[in-house]
Amino acid sequence: MRKLVLFPLLILAACKEEVANLPEPVEMTEEALGYYCQMALVEHDGPKGQAHLDGMPAPIFFSQVRDVIAYLHMPEQNHAVQVAYVQDMTGSTWETPGAWIPAQNAFYVAGSDAVGGMGAAEFVPFSDRVAAEAFVHERGGRIMAFDEIRPEDVLGDTAPVEDSSAGDINARLRALGQ
Repeated sequence: MRKLVLFPLLILAACKEEVANLPEPVEMTEEALGYYCQMALVEHDGPKGQAHLDGMPAPIFFSQVRDVIAYLHMPEQNHAVQVAYVQDMTGSTWETPGAWIPAQNAFYVAGSDAVGGMGAAEFVPFSDRVAAEAFVHERGGRIMAFDEIRPEDVLGDTAPVEDSSAGDINARLRALGQ
C-alpha cells in the first residue's frame, strides 16, 4: 500500500520539477527583432509573443500574438517549444502592453477590429476573462481558449484588403507593370 501512495507523489514531484525548469519570459530590448519580419519590435504597437525553443539560449520574438500562435501550429516548425509567452492586455493599452503570461493560459479575443503590429488581424490575449469580455463588448470578436485555436484560424490570409484587386495576384502584378 505504501508503494501505491509514494508513486503518485513521485510523479507529481517530477511534474513540479519540470514546470519549475521552464525559462522565464525575457523582456524586449531596443534590439529585439520579429522572427518573421526582422523589424524592431519596439516600433510596433500591440501585444507581442515569444517562444523559448529547446537548446536555444534566447527566445524568438514575434511582432504580434497571431504570429507566435501560427508558429506553434506550423507543421514545418521542428524545434521543441519549451514555453511560449504573450503580453497580457488586461488593464493595458495598445501602446504599452502588459506583462508576459504563458500563451496556453490566456483568453484570446479573435475577430475583433484590433490589428497587430504587422497590420494583420490580431488575437488579443487577456489573463482575465472579464477583461476579455469587456474588450469584445467594445471592439467585437469572440473569446477563445488557447486549445480552441485551430491552425486555419491563424495560418489563413488575414491581411486587410485595401482595394478590390488585392485578392487577385494577376491584377496586382498587372497594376505594378503599368
